[in-house]
Amino acid sequence: MPVQKTDIPKASHAPTGPSEPSSLTQGSASRRNQVYDMLSVGLGVAANVAEGSDVLAPLKAASLTTKSILEVMQSVESNQEDWTNLKRRLKDYMSVVEEQITLFETYPPADRVVDTAISQPLIRYVEYLEVMHDRVVNLQEKRKRSKLGFLKAISKVKIDSGEIRQFNQDIEDQHRQFMGALNLFTALRVQAMERNMAILQLPAVAFIASSVHTTCLQGTRKAVLEAISEWAEDDKSDKSIFWLCDIAGSGKSTVAMSAVEAWTEKGVLGGQFFFSISSSEGSTTEKFCSTIARDLANYIPELATHVAEAVKQTPSLMRASLSDQFQKLVVHPVRHRQRPIILVVDAVDECKSVSQRRELLEVLSAAVQESNNIKIFMTSRPDSVIEAVLGPLSIKAKLADRLHDVSHSDNIDDVAVYVHRSLDGVLPEDKRQRLVEKARGLFIWASTACRILKSETNLDTTEDIYNDLLSVDKMGDIDDVYHLVFRRVDSKSHQTMCRMLAVLLTAFEPLTVDELEGLLKHADARGSVKALMQNLGSVLIMDETINLIQFRHPTLIEYLRRCAIPPASNEDRIYLNVAEAHGQTVSWCFKCLESRTEGLKFNICRIESSFSLNREIQDLDAKVSKFIPRRLRYASSHWSFHFAETNDKWRNTLRSELQQMVQSPYVLYWIEILSLTGGVLRAIAGLRAITRHAGIEETTRSKIHDIRRFMTTFFIPIQDSAPHIYVSALPFTPKKSPIHIEGLKRFKNTLAVTQGVEPMYPGLPTMLRGHEHSVMTVKFSPDGSRIISGSLDKTIRMWDAETGQQLGKPFEGHEDWVLAVEFSPDGSQIVSGSRDQTVRVWDAATGHLLGEPLIGHEGEVSAIAISPDSSYIVSGSSDKTIRLWDAATGKSLGEPLVGHEYAVEAVAFSPDGLRVISGSDDGTIRLWDVDTRKPLGEPIEGHEDAVRAVAFSPDGLLIASGSKDNTIRLWDAKTGQPLGDPFEGHRSSVVAVAFSPDGSRIVSGSWDYTLRLWDVNTGQPLGRPFEGHEEGVYTVAFSPDGSRVISGSNDDTIRLWDAETGQPLGELLESEDDTVNAVQFSRDGSRIVSGSNDGMVRVWDAVTGQLLGEPLFGHLDHVLAVAFSPDGSRIASGGADKSIYLWNVATGDVEELIEGHISGVWAIEFSPDGSQIVSSSGDGTIRLWDAVTGQPLGRPLKGHESSVYAVSFSPDGSRLVSGSADQTIRLWNTKTGQPLGEPLEGHDDTVWAVEFSPNGSQIVSGSSDGTIRLWDAEARKPLGEPLKGHEGAVWDVGFSPDGSKIVSCAEDKGIQLWDATTGQPLGDFLIGHVGSVSAVAFSPDGSRILSGSADNTIRLWNIDTDVEAEESNADTSESNADTSESNADTSESNADTSESEDSGSSGDLGDAPVEIEVPGFEQCLLMPDGWVKSSGNILFWVPPDNRHGLQYQHILTLPTTSSFRATKIDFTRFQCGPSWTSVSVNK
Repeated sequence: MPVQKTDIPKASHAPTGPSEPSSLTQGSASRRNQVYDMLSVGLGVAANVAEGSDVLAPLKAASLTTKSILEVMQSVESNQEDWTNLKRRLKDYMSVVEEQITLFETYPPADRVVDTAISQPLIRYVEYLEVMHDRVVNLQEKRKRSKLGFLKAISKVKIDSGEIRQFNQDIEDQHRQFMGALNLFTALRVQAMERNMAILQLPAVAFIASSVHTTCLQGTRKAVLEAISEWAEDDKSDKSIFWLCDIAGSGKSTVAMSAVEAWTEKGVLGGQFFFSISSSEGSTTEKFCSTIARDLANYIPELATHVAEAVKQTPSLMRASLSDQFQKLVVHPVRHRQRPIILVVDAVDECKSVSQRRELLEVLSAAVQESNNIKIFMTSRPDSVIEAVLGPLSIKAKLADRLHDVSHSDNIDDVAVYVHRSLDGVLPEDKRQRLVEKARGLFIWASTACRILKSETNLDTTEDIYNDLLSVDKMGDIDDVYHLVFRRVDSKSHQTMCRMLAVLLTAFEPLTVDELEGLLKHADARGSVKALMQNLGSVLIMDETINLIQFRHPTLIEYLRRCAIPPASNEDRIYLNVAEAHGQTVSWCFKCLESRTEGLKFNICRIESSFSLNREIQDLDAKVSKFIPRRLRYASSHWSFHFAETNDKWRNTLRSELQQMVQSPYVLYWIEILSLTGGVLRAIAGLRAITRHAGIEETTRSKIHDIRRFMTTFFIPIQDSAPHIYVSALPFTPKKSPIHIEGLKRFKNTLAVTQGVEPMYPGLPTMLRGHEHSVMTVKFSPDGSRIISGSLDKTIRMWDAETGQQLGKPFEGHEDWVLAVEFSPDGSQIVSGSRDQTVRVWDAATGHLLGEPLIGHEGEVSAIAISPDSSYIVSGSSDKTIRLWDAATGKSLGEPLVGHEYAVEAVAFSPDGLRVISGSDDGTIRLWDVDTRKPLGEPIEGHEDAVRAVAFSPDGLLIASGSKDNTIRLWDAKTGQPLGDPFEGHRSSVVAVAFSPDGSRIVSGSWDYTLRLWDVNTGQPLGRPFEGHEEGVYTVAFSPDGSRVISGSNDDTIRLWDAETGQPLGELLESEDDTVNAVQFSRDGSRIVSGSNDGMVRVWDAVTGQLLGEPLFGHLDHVLAVAFSPDGSRIASGGADKSIYLWNVATGDVEELIEGHISGVWAIEFSPDGSQIVSSSGDGTIRLWDAVTGQPLGRPLKGHESSVYAVSFSPDGSRLVSGSADQTIRLWNTKTGQPLGEPLEGHDDTVWAVEFSPNGSQIVSGSSDGTIRLWDAEARKPLGEPLKGHEGAVWDVGFSPDGSKIVSCAEDKGIQLWDATTGQPLGDFLIGHVGSVSAVAFSPDGSRILSGSADNTIRLWNIDTDVEAEESNADTSESNADTSESNADTSESNADTSESEDSGSSGDLGDAPVEIEVPGFEQCLLMPDGWVKSSGNILFWVPPDNRHGLQYQHILTLPTTSSFRATKIDFTRFQCGPSWTSVSVNK
């Protein structure tokens, strides 16, 4: 309880005499009055603080009371140190309190609310201060009563020291508790902010149910509402789902709104989602889980923390599957609540995607079975998909046809109540009753009719309208009512009405009255939207709170869509020109985007710093609402789709607007809005839709393509952070990209990527790589823009057909080989079959599984097809059966189709969808009737072995088949008779066939590694076989336009071909096995030569890394050795094909082919004077050749007992040194060919490399025993101990030009420099290669090292800087690992890390962040996702292909397109954080 306070009388200081008081007395009195006045205000606060909940109350009371105490203490002067310290302490404490007041005053009142646990320590502190004040006042009073009186006022009073110490101790203790409570309050507020920020990251559907739907009229729907209420309150029932199913217009949503209202009041509503076909986002499940989760946090605050935690733990949750989202955002948080919660899901049938509908229901069904405290109330029209999922479940309660069925008298009664109440005073009772009967229990009919009759804008009499309603053809037919509504509109406004309705129908989101008014005005349409809204108020609604025009009911949308089809001559209905509406709307969109005041602009939302991602900006939603007008958001999201959906006339009219839109900087400003509103993916699809139209000018098409590549390539930084469009994406854009060229003219103050950026985006490669095993099946999407593939690696992958870029991550879910894939006819879904015996359906856009696997086969599913109307899926299996499935429900249709005697390898639908054809290992083809599921006629026989492929011609008249008998056959699809002779030409099994779209050609794929094209009419091959695959071809397909052919092979690759020429499409990139076996500098250091496993010799520019000319092809196997002639004019190469080639560097021509070795040539070198070539071979010999003629010089040098892997000339050319698998090194006389002395022994395993020192006095060698050895070349003895450090075989060694250093490379992926005199390592390994390093060499000037590796790259290293960098990295690695291990151990650790990252094709990092240097920032880490962070702040993002090169400091990577490319960044003009807006040089 509050401490009692001493009464403090206000002193009245009357004059002591007739004269005025002295200034001293007057000043003292004035000061005391101020103190007491202050106390009268401040010291009464503590008693009232407890009644308030604002943290400022006790804070201000504490400040005021402390000031009062200090005022009193000033008058009780004491020279005691403790007293002085007490005053100083109080002043410090008061400063702290005032700082807190200043801070908290900036908080909104709602954020200053405190609970009892926090307020009590604050109040106790104020109460203590009041007690302390009273005690100090008492001291003052004692002083006043002293014998010396006021004459001693200026004297120092001696106060009890124990009392002062107690003051100090008490105030310190109380203040500590006070600050603890404040810190707790601050921490809780930070937590609340973080929680709210996390929840606000969740996207929510903007559609507000109450703007369209109302609750039931009082007294109606009693029976239904009671049934729902009983279900909700029955905690013991196992019926966790209540499904209210009825026809359109029966009032389901109204009932759902009533349920929401009731459950909200009872505190059991967890969330609601009202699907709506009038909203693009409200008709999909993309934001379903996040909307429900936000509701959950709002309706049940106790769960908000758990929802927020789910978001923080998985920032990319919105990219997860619907099941994962629902589990983490809803199911897991609800586990923390004892009482059940109810979710309301209305109008499930208005979810447009059948597959999404099914997936949603399966997710919800699984959730309620897993969780005991989740109940779901849902409504829908009768729907086969919903019935298929929910029908068999025992956990649901279904109420069907209860809202409109006239057999239930309360339905008629409820409609009657509604009509009589609505039209009381409008129509007499008997006429109202006639309308009730006409409605036949359908609420939408009754409500629309009532609104028509009550409309204040009616020009007709009520009687006329009533008669019209009674005259409609069918009772309860809502179309007739809609027809009546539009017919009654004034004929003068008819055209405006149709234009307005067409715009509303084609809009992707509801429009406001002002937006529609502006749009129609922009289109020069006459008439008032508001006036027309009043006339159409019976079917349209405008919510006053959100000002959006919305259709009152989905049945109206369906009616208007039918009105978009031109009417027949005898039809009397409105016609909506949707193409024209799209044109008008996109024109308006361009106007919004180009507006000088409210259009596109740089940093439109005034983002203060680039350090935070979009989702981390607390008030981003408020900024978007404030700075991006709604019409601009709409235009940004949807202009491209309106442009694609309009007609050629409009596209031609808007040509200049489109050109303006794709120019920089406007396109970047547009992408900003997409980033801030989460619209990047939609925009990419919209741009693709535009480019499908032939009328787009080529320059514009090219720019759109460049924009799409930009958005696809830099999707992560664009989607995650608007500032990083400029800070991160622009700098890494290919240098010849229009966006790069135009963008960096204006936005110069950012990163400058001086190395590691290619001139152009990579083109279509000849091979699509990504699968880790055989590619069994490939298909084009119906629009030809995408490719889908299935593989023995158990994955499905999606590819961009134009660029060959893999789209997203692999589709994972099958537990065994994927043998068949197929697109649905609309391209929205993918169906696959697998050796795991299942059929699976996938969302083509997200890669998420849709529903449960289709289970029924007892063997691998080897073939899949989808009917042309998407109704059915057919599958063939090794269990000898064929199954038909309902594509919507996933249910098997009847019994399997049985007839084949062995595995079914191929199936296909006829173009009309009425028949299915199958091919089997039993050598037969069968036709089946889809409806009856019976065979049509006898099996088709003719092939002499298994039938592995079948296809219908586009007109359905022909069947093509491919067989293990190496032939293709044509058959009459009606009679089953063979047509002509078999198509012969393949040398092995034909396992794939496909017709061209025009039916004139057939493409076939065979195990003979080839594809062939055939003329259907003649059966003759067209041109030569398509050659390129290195193993059997399993699958082929034509593109939809017939211009391309795609194939998949056992070589793990996909290839694209020109269907006319048979030539492979795309740019030739490095082979899958481009292991670099040998590298060497030219003597002048300007060029590099390399030899690799693909049989190619390549010459490179040593400065730029560019390939000089075409690769030199001649070897038929791996190139194992290469060498430049001393004058640099020729190259010698040796290969595993036993041959040596001499090449002219200038022309690339072969000068000589030298043969003589009987095994692979492992080493080759020119003599110092260039007259001779020496080679060594797996045949155990060394040979000398005339460098001009290629003729052998003398007999082979023999002496080694096994393969000779290394040979080298001495600097004067008089001697040779060789190393062998016999573990020895030998010296030879060049002139005589005789060995010099005995072999040099010491290595314990194969010797792979040898070289003379520059002065010829020493030899260095490397061996599989992991050591390097130095030898005295004259004495032929070892020098010192072996050099140890490498793990695994040492493949190559070399001396620096001055002989002071040795370089080595090894199987451990490391390169090491050594001191040639001491044998000590110079620095740590040069780390960066992710494969074994096969070859190394010094540059002629000794400043650089060249290396070649099994990771398919050649790298150039600067010796001084790279050694220093590696020493620094080693120190950092040791520090980070908290270990005192040696440098060698650290290097081994780094090598192990590299190995774990090695995919052979990716520069991505592992799971651990990597330290990099960014000037001006400390502790910079390159994260695995590409973001570079410093102290938690985002600096910039690095593309996957540049991450490796940024981490490792080699100066050049060959080829420069490698994902391990060297990357250098100049930070001179880099602007980020609060200064990021300075990227623009023209704001």
